[in-house]
Amino acid sequence: MTEISSRSKPPPPGFAEVFVRWGWRGIETVFGSRTNCNKRWVEQCGGGELLKRRREYRSRLRELRHDRAA
Repeated sequence: MTEISSRSKPPPPGFAEVFVRWGWRGIETVFGSRTNCNKRWVEQCGGGELLKRRREYRSRLRELRHDRAA
């Protein structure tokens, strides 16, 4: 029985930064890859830590908007 090797593309340069700034829709738009590929790249770029960076970025944006409105 022969083993089928799955050779997947590595995350493109700048993937993590695009994800942190623009989220899931951003990476779909910029890189045009399928959802399962995007999920794999998120895991390869830090997984939970990358998701945490995204949440922190969004939180800072909300704070800035709130400060501007005051």
